[in-house]
Amino acid sequence: RGYLTPDEMGRVTSLQLKQAMEAVGSTEPNAVFPALGTARFSGSDAHQAEGRYFDYGVVPAAFFNKFLAKVLPSQTYQGSRLYLNLMTMNAGDKCVDAAGNAELPSEFPCNANPQHVQHGYSTTVRDTRYDRDDPTREKRFQKWIGPYLELNPNVSHNASERVMTFEGFASMLKHMATEGDQSSEWSLDGPYLEHKGSYIEHYHPSVPQSDAEALYHWAAYLAWSGLWDAFGIANADGSEGMHMTEGDLRTLMLESDLPKGWEVRPLTMESVGFTMIDLRNHSIPTGDAYSAALARNFPLSQYLPSVETEWRYTRNYMNTDTVLGFFKDNIINPMPSPAVVV
Repeated sequence: RGYLTPDEMGRVTSLQLKQAMEAVGSTEPNAVFPALGTARFSGSDAHQAEGRYFDYGVVPAAFFNKFLAKVLPSQTYQGSRLYLNLMTMNAGDKCVDAAGNAELPSEFPCNANPQHVQHGYSTTVRDTRYDRDDPTREKRFQKWIGPYLELNPNVSHNASERVMTFEGFASMLKHMATEGDQSSEWSLDGPYLEHKGSYIEHYHPSVPQSDAEALYHWAAYLAWSGLWDAFGIANADGSEGMHMTEGDLRTLMLESDLPKGWEVRPLTMESVGFTMIDLRNHSIPTGDAYSAALARNFPLSQYLPSVETEWRYTRNYMNTDTVLGFFKDNIINPMPSPAVVV
């Protein structure tokens, strides 16, 4: 829809990412964390191999000085010129040689560290490594999304269209956590979520196993809960909760577009945070560890005045991840040497 316009390399800036999120309804506090946490590469670092920084320019100074100065590490880069390459976020975009070739041919610069922009686990619906065998991505949609769609005339506004309820949403996340792609710096290993030999053990050696098991979920929970809250539809029968339609999920995942008829509405850190907490008790392996950590740290005290609540929720969310060890390590792969093929 034009909210993000990547440059010729496929990149957007941290400020552009924040503004795009706000354009689709996100509050500024809710937009700060993904902008601050993902667009972390300098303009000269085409392969995202030279270092990761934080663009404190996307954070209002008062909030940064009051809440974040003691939380974030000393790495800094003022202004709004840190970048994220939106076109090289899959594992197949990894650099395999010093010449800048990727595992899969691409017109964009290869990424030396795709694990930095991957969730702890994910579906393979939009993973380009599988496009040769499934060019329309329909088979993967049916594998990852289809099993959790149902005809439910009670909640649906269209009795003939399948929908995903919150129970189906949680079941989908369970499937992803145990059988999905695990190419992230936050990934545990295999269907039994082993810590030993995992990517999170390698990239975050300072994080103990119990906290690593919780952090495995932070990115997937944040992204999917944000999707749920942004595009979920109120149940037709007036019951509590929301659902997503098959048509909307197809539009989002297969067409990379906003659902037809969708209108901008507020997307808050408060709502996303409590959706992540609500995923407790849904049998998502190790997921309750993360939801429980949020439940301890995220809610606001009833004794505080109702001002700056979104910024306070953002602070509490970042504090949760900080306590679990989010900022403890910053391991970066350099570009492969001429003699090395990864």
